[in-house]
Amino acid sequence: MTDAPGGAPSGVTVEILPAAAIDEMVGKVRAAAGADVAAAAVAAWQAEHRADLVSLPGHDHAVVGTTLMYLDDAPDGMLIPHVLYPDGSEKVYTDAEHADGLYPAG
Repeated sequence: MTDAPGGAPSGVTVEILPAAAIDEMVGKVRAAAGADVAAAAVAAWQAEHRADLVSLPGHDHAVVGTTLMYLDDAPDGMLIPHVLYPDGSEKVYTDAEHADGLYPAG
């Protein structure tokens, strides 16, 4: 796990997991995002914790516990799970192959 690798903004932590674990996490985020109450829960979470954002990044948003999870696309199409915490911090889960390309230095 690294804090703010390369050009990552402060408050962003990257956790490197095996590709199979990333795939499993993507499936769980998609399932949660597809729930009937997902859109309302996401809107309520955003209003309470991130009202500063006009729109949330990524896609397939879901509230899981006290966090908001979403998926973003790597340039090669791999889905990258993200977790936004109520305190404004963020965790990004990726595999070793994609870790260096998330936040290029510079």
